Amino acid sequence: MSGVYEYIQECDNILIASPIYFSELTGKLLEVGSRLQTYFCARFFRGEAPIAKPKKGAVVLVGGGDGHVDTAFHTACTLLHHMNCCNIHDAVYSHNTNERPATKDENALLGLKSILNFFEND
Repeated sequence: MSGVYEYIQECDNILIASPIYFSELTGKLLEVGSRLQTYFCARFFRGEAPIAKPKKGAVVLVGGGDGHVDTAFHTACTLLHHMNCCNIHDAVYSHNTNERPATKDENALLGLKSILNFFEND
């Protein structure tokens, strides 16, 4: 995780992308996210600002299910806030991927372009 922590310190933008399983981020992503507890502890228990540089964040979610992204998006936003993302793009998602590939989802593709513009512009 030391390399990840270094990257988080230096980067300008953070993108969280995940399949949705039972309306939530994947377990593996949550495992990595739990390692961000160090930032929470620094801020709330030690009164430190663990990441000085503010960042932009975005979330891309893909799933074959029923379209419930609120829980996964909320969890991803919590992780982004702990990484000092002060400005977070609206969720971009593709549903029903069991019937239509995400690469054919025009709204999701437009959302990805919007994220790119969001990250490029200050």
